[in-house]
Amino acid sequence: MSLSEKISTSIRMNVAKRKLESRKIDHRNGNPLEQWGVAKIKNEIKSSKELKQLFNPDELSREDIKKYKLLKFRELMEYVMENSNYYKDVFEKEGIDPSQINTYEDLAKIPLTNPEDLAAHPYHFLCIPRKKIVREFTSSGTTGIRKMIAYSQDEILEIVDAIISALKMLEMDSKDDTLHIMYPTITATWDPGVILGKACMLAGVKSVINDSESVEEQINTMIETGSTHIIGLSSFVHKLSMEAKDIDGIKDIGIRKIICSSEPLTEEMRADIESVWGCKALRQWGMTELGLANAIECSEQNGFHVDNPDFLIEIVDPITRELLPPGQEGELVVTTLRRNCMPLIRYSTRDFTSIVDEPCQCGALLDQRITDIKRIPK
Repeated sequence: MSLSEKISTSIRMNVAKRKLESRKIDHRNGNPLEQWGVAKIKNEIKSSKELKQLFNPDELSREDIKKYKLLKFRELMEYVMENSNYYKDVFEKEGIDPSQINTYEDLAKIPLTNPEDLAAHPYHFLCIPRKKIVREFTSSGTTGIRKMIAYSQDEILEIVDAIISALKMLEMDSKDDTLHIMYPTITATWDPGVILGKACMLAGVKSVINDSESVEEQINTMIETGSTHIIGLSSFVHKLSMEAKDIDGIKDIGIRKIICSSEPLTEEMRADIESVWGCKALRQWGMTELGLANAIECSEQNGFHVDNPDFLIEIVDPITRELLPPGQEGELVVTTLRRNCMPLIRYSTRDFTSIVDEPCQCGALLDQRITDIKRIPK
C-alpha cells in the first residue's frame, strides 16, 4: 500500500470512528447494547422538533420507545411510498396510507413482506440509486429461498456499530482482547470475518480468522494470538469442542466467551461446549436480509437482546396473522426502521419465538428480548 493510500485509509478510519456511538459506551454503566440503542434514540429525539414535543429524552420509558418506533414506522411508510416500487404497488393495491397506522394492532392492515417477494424482484425494493450501493449480499438462509439484499455505506457502518456494542456487552473491551473468528465455509456472498474484523478494528480490539477444520491448528492460533473470545458457526464450534475435549489445559487458554451463530444451538450442544472450555456459550441470531447481526444473548442466557433502535418486532399467529402478546409464541415479523437502501416492512422471518418485554438481570431495562428461535412448525 502506497503512502497516499495509507493516509486515505487512515482518514476514512478516523471519520468512521467519529460516527460510532459504540465507542462512547462503557460496559460498567450497564448493558452496552442497550446503552447504544437508547443513545441512538435519544440523539434522534434531541435533533427533531416533533419528537422533542412528544418525548423527554432524559426520561425514556419502555412505552416511550414503543411509541417512538410506531412513529418511525409511519415515517418509513412515507419514505418507501416515495422510493420503493414494491411498496408503492402494495400500498396502492391495499389502499393503505401512514395515517391509518396509529396502534400496534393497526400494523396488521399491512400485508407481510415474504422472502419470495424479495427473491423474485429484489431491485423493486431499492430506494436509492444503485451507484450508492457499497455491498450486495445473497443468501438462502434457513428458508432455502435465494435472496439478494443491498446496503449503503452508512448502513454497513451502523451494522459495525451494533456489533461493537454487542462485543462490549460480552466484555470484549480491551486492547488485550482478541476475537477468534472461525467459520468453515462461506455459504453466502459475504464473509462474516470481513464485517467482524472491521468491527474489531474500529473498536480497538484484535481479531484473527481461522477457517481450518483442524483442532490443532485452531488451538495453536488461539494460543499464539491470545484469543479471549470465539465466534463461529454453531455446529462447527460444537464439532471442534468435542474433538478438543480431551486436550490437556484447554481451559487454561483463556477463552472467556463463545458466540455461536448462524445455526440453532441446542441446550445439549451448549452444555457440551461450556464443559470443554469452562466458559459460557452464547447464541446470536441474524438474517442477511435484516443486517446480519440482529440479536444476541447476554451472559444471563435468558433471551436474545434485540438491536433496539433498528427494528420494530412483532409476533403474529402463523395461520391467522393476528398480533400476539408478549410471552406467546408465534412467527417473528421484523421491520427495519433505520434502513434507507432496501428497507423491509413487516418481513416474514419464518422463525418461531416470543417477545420478552421486561427488564433483564444483566441490567437492561428498556430493550426487548426474544426467546428461543425455532423454525415455524409445519
